[in-house]
Amino acid sequence: MLYGLGVQPLVPGPVPLGDAGSIGIAGIGRLHVQGLGLNMTMGAARMLDRFPPGLARLALALIVSVLLAGCGSESRPPIKVSLSPWVGYDPLVLARDRRLLDAELLTIVEVGATTESLRALRNGVVDATALTLDAALRLAEEGVPIKIIALIAVSSGADAVLAGPAIAAPGQLRGKRIGVEEGSVGTLMLAHLLADAGLERSDLSVVRVEASHHEDTLMSGQVDAIITFEPMQSRLLAAGYHVIFDSRRMPDEILDALVVRAEVFDARPEAVSALLDGWMAGLAAFRASPQAAAGLLANGLGMSEEEYLATFSGLRFFELDESVELLTGGLERDRNGGDLASRWLEQEVIGRLPDWRQLLAPEPARRLLARREVGR
Repeated sequence: MLYGLGVQPLVPGPVPLGDAGSIGIAGIGRLHVQGLGLNMTMGAARMLDRFPPGLARLALALIVSVLLAGCGSESRPPIKVSLSPWVGYDPLVLARDRRLLDAELLTIVEVGATTESLRALRNGVVDATALTLDAALRLAEEGVPIKIIALIAVSSGADAVLAGPAIAAPGQLRGKRIGVEEGSVGTLMLAHLLADAGLERSDLSVVRVEASHHEDTLMSGQVDAIITFEPMQSRLLAAGYHVIFDSRRMPDEILDALVVRAEVFDARPEAVSALLDGWMAGLAAFRASPQAAAGLLANGLGMSEEEYLATFSGLRFFELDESVELLTGGLERDRNGGDLASRWLEQEVIGRLPDWRQLLAPEPARRLLARREVGR
């Protein structure tokens, strides 16, 4: 993908995230210059294929530069927003598929795992993403400049540890293998699971497994248990596995957030606002007609519409004013008066206490709330 030129292949489904220049000319099919709407047909791509690779790329660069010069200095590509396979992020997918978001300002990129979203945001391949709060804090610890612009959902049963019939309770995991997508919500779930079972990490074997491989890894016997989430959780339950621990045992801790790179937050306020607008539009569409949303999204997950809608029973979406309240001091204390970040630090979920004032950015959501008040 030629990110420096804003050129990417038009492909159905998830957009692959590769290194710059990793896709050659051959086999591209159609090319799209983001923000310009330029399409290159297979015939044109084949014509470029007649050149040596270096000259072909140069020819393509010249074409793009001429077009860019003719478009004026105001044209900027849409920001890229990555989404991992978690049903809690589906309102943005719905907004994209229903054309409820501004495609000139936003491009939604579906990836196979949270770790892919983290890597892409870390490297600047995408500009924004949806993550759990604990994952966002670890990203900030690494020195990645980010802003948390909204809290969008809380899990209450939609994240779980599943096992086969031989393991009935967390304490029976001693000496067993457990699959975890570390760096994501799996890190937080594992800390609570161990505490609940009275185990140390050294008492079991932790196997790194990305979300897209959760089902195959457990069903093939490579691990004895897996920390997973919807929709994989429901599919594994249907396959005969059972829950031995879930997020209801850790209330108000698995919080999903919209996260934007700090330089994009500063330079592209209109795109940041469009991201919030798109999220709220998708959520409103989902709530207005869940069955219609399921009809659009369930098949891609290999689920029936009823199975898909059932996955949301363990998930609650925040209202926009709730998000603003949480981002304005509400994260410093949980509902029991405890310090959430200090507890995560003690559990080694994070490595240091966050600077909330630097991380939290409720201003775009406040502006959106104000616009809604005026519009009533």
